[in-house]
Amino acid sequence: MTRVKLTVEYVGTDFCGWQSQKNGISVQDTLEKALCSYFDCDFVRVYAAGRTDVGVHSRGQTVHFDTDKKVNTFKLCLGVNLRLPASVAVTDAQIVADDFDARFDALSKTYCYRVYVSPVRKPTLDVNCLQVYKPLDVAAMQRAASLLVGTHDFAAFQNTGSNLKGTVRTINSFRVEEEKGVICFWVNGNAFLYNQVRLMCGLLVEIGNGKRDETSLKQMLSGKKIAVKTLPAKGLTLEKVYYEKA
Repeated sequence: MTRVKLTVEYVGTDFCGWQSQKNGISVQDTLEKALCSYFDCDFVRVYAAGRTDVGVHSRGQTVHFDTDKKVNTFKLCLGVNLRLPASVAVTDAQIVADDFDARFDALSKTYCYRVYVSPVRKPTLDVNCLQVYKPLDVAAMQRAASLLVGTHDFAAFQNTGSNLKGTVRTINSFRVEEEKGVICFWVNGNAFLYNQVRLMCGLLVEIGNGKRDETSLKQMLSGKKIAVKTLPAKGLTLEKVYYEKA
């Protein structure tokens, strides 16, 4: 058997999330169907680094699968992409060690949440950005984001539905940058709670528009539950999954 690692890019708004679902079209099902067609077989199971929610995009989702077929990674990318819809693509393929695991070997993940400021809607940005109508204080959001870096109990930064054990997580870096009219919240961490990134960014946006200040953030890090808006999924992209080796 040969183990293959794929990097997968997709527009999340076209799917019911990464994970296979009984009702709805998932990215996992779509990719597995394309792989079965390419290898002319009845079954291929892919294992992902993480399960993105409905509406969340990816530029760097990483998966692995096993096959007993001969693999040419260049031809695999081309052939599978011919069988995928326009909203999904395999951007890289590598043959890896038999014990490589896309999920359990991941050291960290980088997500980016994108916001654009405009009184009018911009359709080309709406695909993967959240529109806000009034300017945000980027410097204030940068200062607040720095307080989230490190190992903390993020219990107040999760929504109901998380089935992970423990709420202590490590944020390795959190940058807020403005790029060509789009404010990007770049966060890298070892693991995340359910909706943690969207809640952290939601709090930063409220700090940026003056509704809250750093006091609220410190209170949440100390465990106090504060009603913070979970930002819509469409602004979030899984950018990259990091590994020590492949």
